[in-house]
This record gives sequence, structure tokens and C-alpha cells, in this order.
Amino acid sequence: MENTIPFETLESEKIEAGRFTIVQDRVRVNGHEQPYDYLEVREGVSVLPLRNGNILLQRQYRYPVRSWQWELPGGFVDPGETPGEAAIRELKEETGYSVKKLYSLGAFYPSFGSTNEKIWLFAAECGGAGDSDREPGEIIRTEEVTEVRFRELVAEGEFMHGAGLAAWARFLSRKHI
Repeated sequence: MENTIPFETLESEKIEAGRFTIVQDRVRVNGHEQPYDYLEVREGVSVLPLRNGNILLQRQYRYPVRSWQWELPGGFVDPGETPGEAAIRELKEETGYSVKKLYSLGAFYPSFGSTNEKIWLFAAECGGAGDSDREPGEIIRTEEVTEVRFRELVAEGEFMHGAGLAAWARFLSRKHI
């Protein structure tokens, strides 16, 4: 059963919408025809930045939810770039910190029922701080917190960044890092 594809795509239309593509398909599944809409999103990265036993968090205003959010650095993988290269670039651009050592934590799909987005997760031992190179629309404050404080933010539901939660779970599951 795992090797069979239960959906047959009958029609497909793509609508470009800025940095996303809306896909509107008509499919047949279990002998029934129905619409199936989802977002196509470029692959991305999320980096858990570690520095002297602490975690570098970002506080950023996120327009879609109209609030300030705690999160980890991350962004899209640019064409011709590996996920690891994107992780190093995004960490430097958003925080100004360099990477001494990068650890892959694998990838995950944040919501595979509504998007094909795949996010590659990393942990990074950070080197020295330098200048960030943020995009004009980014309003980011970087804050170094203890692991205890980060755990509190997660437990209290104040840290709601999905990719960040996935990176943290993978990091904790791989104790050898």
C-alpha cells in the first residue's frame, strides 16, 4: 500500500502570489472527484544557534499574525545553494553571528496537508558576532537566553515558531550533538 499513489491529478492550475504559488488541483481519490488546493513554497532552513551553552533567539514582528514572536533564524534556500549554505547565510544575515560548526537535524514538513514546504533543520555552534545584513522589511532583535529560559518559553507557549520547535525537538532527540 505504501508504494501506491491513491490520488490521480485530473487538472492543475497554478497561481503565482508573490513568494508563494497557489496550486488548485482537481483529483480523483477512492473513486471520488474533488478539489485539492495547497501552497507551493520554496525549501527553507531553520537554525538553532548555540553560544556558550545559551541559545540565540530572535524577537520579530510578524505581520500575518500581527504580533511580536520569538523564533529561530531561518529563511529560504536560494537557487544553487545547499540547505547548509542557506543556514550559514541566514544566521549571519539575521544575527551577525558566524558558524563554527553546523549540525544537520534533517528536514520536516510543517503542514503537509496544506503546503509542500520542506524546512531543513540545523543546530549551529556560533562563533563571533559581526554585522547583520537584514532585509529592509525585517525588524529583528537578537537575544541570548539560557537553555532554562528557552525551555520556559517553550513550556509556557510563548515560543510558537513551528520550525524552531521542530529543531528543538530534533536537537533534544540527538543527544550526541
